[in-house]
Amino acid sequence: MTRNKASTSDRISNLPTEIIENILLRLPLRDTVKACALSKDWNGKWKTVPQIVFDESFCTQYPRSYNMRETLFNCMDQIVHIHKKPITKFALSIPRLESFCPVYLLLDRLHKDTLQDFTLWISKGVVLILFLYTCLQLRHLRLSHCHTTSPPTTFKGFKRLVTLELHEVNTEINIFESFISDYPLLEHLTLINCPNTENLDLDAPNLKYLYFEGPLNSIRFRNTPVLASVTIKATEDFMPKPGEFQPADMIKVFRCLPVIEDLFVGDNLLMSFAAGNIPDRLPATLEFLKTVVLSKICFGSLREVSCALCLIRSSPNLQKLKLNYGATADENAAVEFLETLHFLDISLKKLREVEMLTFDDSKPVMAFAKLLLVKSPLLEKMYIQLKKNRSTKRFKILKEVIRFPRASSIAEIIC
Repeated sequence: MTRNKASTSDRISNLPTEIIENILLRLPLRDTVKACALSKDWNGKWKTVPQIVFDESFCTQYPRSYNMRETLFNCMDQIVHIHKKPITKFALSIPRLESFCPVYLLLDRLHKDTLQDFTLWISKGVVLILFLYTCLQLRHLRLSHCHTTSPPTTFKGFKRLVTLELHEVNTEINIFESFISDYPLLEHLTLINCPNTENLDLDAPNLKYLYFEGPLNSIRFRNTPVLASVTIKATEDFMPKPGEFQPADMIKVFRCLPVIEDLFVGDNLLMSFAAGNIPDRLPATLEFLKTVVLSKICFGSLREVSCALCLIRSSPNLQKLKLNYGATADENAAVEFLETLHFLDISLKKLREVEMLTFDDSKPVMAFAKLLLVKSPLLEKMYIQLKKNRSTKRFKILKEVIRFPRASSIAEIIC
């Protein structure tokens, strides 16, 4: 038995340094320190792991009170101070934590010339001053509730940046443009409720993922040949100022999205499409588009219905369609348009799943549901979420939908 224990101990002690480091990299910081007690040869190994992540798991021993923040920051500062190896990844991600002066001291201890992955996610803002503009090796940058200052004239951008996530980050217009322009390697861009991003102009040749949430007047895709996932969500109740709302030309927009796979269109962008040129089909087929979500579409509007059908017609490999209704006032032109489409050459040959939220018995909504059922030979499931009505009315709506003709013999309607 003793021999076995010694053997096990030796195996742990004698692991190659790169394997030990690989193990420690995958543990939360607190567990990393504890793991180093496994062997005397591991003692202090955590000081050479090239990453420090302060998150909620690190704060478990501290009460959820701001009175302990000084003790918490002192502990963090000591860890950064005694760390021996240059840090490539640093994260301070504690949403319940407020910022105050010691955060600057903490960041000042970092090796700016080696930092590649930086996250600052706290509950109240901190002015980063010139700290960020000295981290020229950054590949991944995530900021929340921060304020940025003007970069120095010598700053030429983060040329190596791959991921940029900004959540309620306050920047001036010219600073924001310098943040997202001239980044040849940028692949992931997330913007959530950031001031001065109402008019979005994207020139990012390697961008693959875009998530935008906030006020939106206009969006322009200039050079986005590999962009595969696009989500545009306008802020609730946001209304563009008079003269600022700009119609979007669907042909020009999707010409810059040749490999789009997943598309979420919020109501503001849909309204922008509806105010511009709407073709029956896009000149270039969206061969890769498999998932489309249309939020707050007004089925009483002929132009918004036309936008939706343009996308559907132009997406021969569409597999999933999700519709969330806004206003549903009856409009005869929209209803007549949908009903005539039953006899036109339109087929959703790959569509397998449809989700229709806030479903009611308005004529445009019912006509669109009937169209999808008739034109989808491989449809498997149609989920409908009925509006809150009297149970008798809900039953009547469901009974009518179930009776609609279907091109697919296996299509289920699930309420």
